[in-house]
Amino acid sequence: MFSANENIVLRQHKRRVIEYIESTIPENALELGTAVMVMQVSCRQPGCVPLETAITVVFPKPLSKKKRTRRRDAQTEPKESDDSQVPSFPQPLLPNLEESRIGGSFKTRILKPLSDVTLDDVMDALPPSFEGGRRTTELLCTRARDMTFAQIGQLMGNDDTRDSKEGRKLVAEYLKVCLDEYIERGCVPPEWGEQFTDLDGDEKKYDIPQLEELEVTAK
Repeated sequence: MFSANENIVLRQHKRRVIEYIESTIPENALELGTAVMVMQVSCRQPGCVPLETAITVVFPKPLSKKKRTRRRDAQTEPKESDDSQVPSFPQPLLPNLEESRIGGSFKTRILKPLSDVTLDDVMDALPPSFEGGRRTTELLCTRARDMTFAQIGQLMGNDDTRDSKEGRKLVAEYLKVCLDEYIERGCVPPEWGEQFTDLDGDEKKYDIPQLEELEVTAK
């Protein structure tokens, strides 16, 4: 539970982040009713950051246009499904963002509490359809790579000693095998802290030299 003062401060941070996001949305889209919602949420899943910022941009629903037909024509002409009758704007309110054309929602997350979110964080979380947005598949992949390398370094040490290098190499070899297995299984991970199982349900063993000698030491 938050105290009254903490709630006031949280609302101030929320307003600040909303303003960051609104600054990336064209004025005409805001005038049509585009709404920005920001929430600080907790995550209890293993591996999650304790507090993260959830962002939802809700675009306005286009007005439906019903074509008037004469009663006689309506009785004699067969009805055909026409996808063009689905309400939509002629062009997306934000370039190349289909959700903004059909009145959908765009969602993203920042893995930080609201109080720590900066303008740079917002830009990294938004795709280029938002003015100044930098989120791309390449950026996400690079971030995942860097986080993995950082974790390996924290566990095994970042120095140039032989033990640290060998430790990082063993972890990398193990993760390489696990990632191949992850892909083969449709990108479904095993239970947290558990190994993948083979087709018979037995724990899978990996043939990685010296893996059993790997000692994880926090440094």
